[in-house]
Amino acid sequence: MSESIIQCVAYADGRRAAAEGLYLKSYDPDANEGKGRIVWTASLGEAARFASAADAWVCWRQQSTVRPTRPWDGRPNRPATQFSVIITPAEEAERHAQAAHN
Repeated sequence: MSESIIQCVAYADGRRAAAEGLYLKSYDPDANEGKGRIVWTASLGEAARFASAADAWVCWRQQSTVRPTRPWDGRPNRPATQFSVIITPAEEAERHAQAAHN
């Protein structure tokens, strides 16, 4: 089984995001008083690596323990899900990046 990475597509509502096309470097759902901190990178070498796509999915869906629910609707507070992402095998992303540079 190959490692997986997370890449930003857009905001979940379809708006373009400054992080579009970038890779997840780190994510802390409890930072900023439960509003989360997401760090993106353009460098595939700096991208967070997950043992499987399922592990990447679990990371992206992590709920804040500091603020477990959203105050406006009572639903689970999962800060990273404000983004639409793709979870891709790292090898595939590396091949794609290499082909783009050639």
